[in-house]
Amino acid sequence: MLRTTMERDLASGITTVRLVGELGRANVATVRTAVGKAAAECPAAVIVDLAALRPTGDPPLDVFAMTTHQAQSEWGVPVLLCAATPEIRQRLGPLRNFVALYDQHAQAAVAVLAYVPRRVCGHFMPVPANVAAARSLVGEACLSWGLVHLQETSRLITSELVSNAIVHAATELDLVIAYTGRYLRIAVQDGSPVTPLVAGKPPPTSAVMLPGTGRGLRVVGATAAHWGVTKIPSGKIVWALLLAYRY
Repeated sequence: MLRTTMERDLASGITTVRLVGELGRANVATVRTAVGKAAAECPAAVIVDLAALRPTGDPPLDVFAMTTHQAQSEWGVPVLLCAATPEIRQRLGPLRNFVALYDQHAQAAVAVLAYVPRRVCGHFMPVPANVAAARSLVGEACLSWGLVHLQETSRLITSELVSNAIVHAATELDLVIAYTGRYLRIAVQDGSPVTPLVAGKPPPTSAVMLPGTGRGLRVVGATAAHWGVTKIPSGKIVWALLLAYRY
């Protein structure tokens, strides 16, 4: 049996996936799903902790090469492995050109920071005036990263996400803007566990929507390439991805 856990570090932007149990051909899909789900949220990087992973039979360790390639090609997110047992480390030998393996989690985290991920964070109180401050932050990030063509769209999405958090969560919130090279990610973390609802099913007919009614999320859904809600112990993260360039 193979279990997976996921931890998100707001300070570094790194998501850690821990694999606990036995790895065999029967649970390759579990690994791919866990790493793929983490990468789809476009963190600064995904670190896969192998400390509690035990191989059984002929373990399909090429799954780590495949998930590394998929995360990079689809989302622009690097995947790093760490803390492998001596047996797994030896078996990964033929794949070392395709995976990044570190002795400890801390070493992998330092390697991520060495890439200097393009990432900006802002902490805001739940007052309406901070919607403009959040819009300004994302606009400046787009300008500094050469994403001027995304400035207006990213400001619109930021307004809706921050407004929803202020009106419905009414807690302090964190805004994180990150650029992976493929996607611009806008994420708002608040202290409420309540999942936001989208009002109605039809697509929006006007860009003028009142924040806090659920209609704003229809704008996000119609504008972003992907968006979603991630539950965390302290509340939730509502995030949206904008495709930086057409490939």
